[in-house]
Amino acid sequence: MAEKVVTGSIGTLKKAVQLALGPDLDTIKKDLGELKGEVRVINVKIDEMDKRLTTRIDEMDRRLTTRIDALSEKVDMTKDVERLKIEVAELKRRR
Repeated sequence: MAEKVVTGSIGTLKKAVQLALGPDLDTIKKDLGELKGEVRVINVKIDEMDKRLTTRIDEMDRRLTTRIDALSEKVDMTKDVERLKIEVAELKRRR
């Protein structure tokens, strides 16, 4: 008998809590759903920005590589010219 009273009291208490918190829980669930939607939108925007930045970084990398290669060639040619100047000076000195 006491068990039925306790079970009934627990059931009544449970219903009272559900009635009291139900609207708040529904509001919280709704708010969470909206937040999830906003997070998805933000993630899409981040992905788009990431793609654009990756493309720009790759383009900058190609440009820098091209410039570095061109400068490297100029340095090599300058070294070759200086070496040839020294050789010419040596040949003139030997005459």
